[in-house]
Amino acid sequence: MRTPTAAEHDGLDQLLDEAFSSPRIRPAPERRSQLDVALRMEIRRLIPVVQAQADRISRGTRAWYSRDKTLAEARDELKQGLSPSSLAACLRLTALARVVCALDDFAGGEP
Repeated sequence: MRTPTAAEHDGLDQLLDEAFSSPRIRPAPERRSQLDVALRMEIRRLIPVVQAQADRISRGTRAWYSRDKTLAEARDELKQGLSPSSLAACLRLTALARVVCALDDFAGGEP
């Protein structure tokens, strides 16, 4: 597995910070769409990494279950679109950001 560079990690941190603060700041619709796309791309990048970890872990263990649950949540979040409502869209961005954080935690660690 490739370790992210410092610049990539900083970019991810900035993306997550902006997504988590979006309900307070309420970015313009265009920026909300950009954040949505960036978060979804990150989720799609991380799902195979975490899935590969889950596949190597004994099924039914706590480590396997936590990854399996996070993967299911990630796939569910990808099915949801952004609402035209500003607040609802921002809340969706925070949900996507939470999934990115969970997947990133697993992807950075050992199974």
